Amino acid sequence: MLRITADIFSGRPDPVSDITDESEVRALLREVDSNRSLFLSEAPPEGGLGVRGFWLEPLNDELGSDFGTEPRLYLPVGAQARGGRAAEIGERLVTLMESGEPAASGEAAEVMDASLRDFVIPQLAVPARVTVTDQTTSTGAGPEAEDGSAEGSAEVSTKAACTIELGAFNPGFWNNDSTVRLNNNCYNYASNWRTNTFAQPGRGCGNMYKAITCAEVTRASLCDGMHHRFDCFPDTEKPRYLVALVIAPGPGFIDFHWFRKQNEGFWGHKPGSTAARNTDNSGNVIFNPETANRGPYTVFCGYFYGCNSQRQRIR
Repeated sequence: MLRITADIFSGRPDPVSDITDESEVRALLREVDSNRSLFLSEAPPEGGLGVRGFWLEPLNDELGSDFGTEPRLYLPVGAQARGGRAAEIGERLVTLMESGEPAASGEAAEVMDASLRDFVIPQLAVPARVTVTDQTTSTGAGPEAEDGSAEGSAEVSTKAACTIELGAFNPGFWNNDSTVRLNNNCYNYASNWRTNTFAQPGRGCGNMYKAITCAEVTRASLCDGMHHRFDCFPDTEKPRYLVALVIAPGPGFIDFHWFRKQNEGFWGHKPGSTAARNTDNSGNVIFNPETANRGPYTVFCGYFYGCNSQRQRIR
């Protein structure tokens, strides 16, 4: 038997269902086992109001032994999802909850009825791409009173703003096919363009970097068509992605690396021919590439925008 709890409410007890059909439970746990990277042992602390995820708890040790399942697993969905299949698995959990039994724990709990299901399911997925405003602000003193003292709260003004796109995190596109994974690197990932050429900044425009420094890799990337952050692209250049460049300066180990901001709020990247991911060298989800554990890539060069013509130019 398996207990599923929908982590959705704030004040009310969350909906809980016990799934007693062993064949259904085993089929679900096989899917969990093959998509283990989507699951966590704890709920992310940054989860907000509304639909956040699902808890799965095997209620007998046979299931735990057969599938190597931890006592509890958590599936984040929506903005916190760790991959594109989270929404699909979440919808399956909602369906199982609706047909399941009320929790046998004796604790007060809500049920997953049809009206709640109709609300929850559309919240499970993050749109594949959204258009947002990327802006920086400054805070100044509020207006002065007649006697010269500050009056009211500080004023916040927009210093710069550009319209950009954020794509949903989809590591399977880069990871599931070994040819794609081995032949596309961080620059491919940042540009969101598969070339199977291990793309290099500047090679597409015919003027590749001459050294691996912030200045040279930046120059080569701008030659390909990137812009510095807040040097806006027009709508005709959609999608316009926010990316970040870092350098491993050496001595000995010298390299560049790129990150791309995702729709879910974190940053994704693809280290060389290895798997695309959204975690840093400490295993933490990357919400700020400047402060993430980047190992030897200690120099943060800055933020840039990619665009449609740039990504089609890379080689």
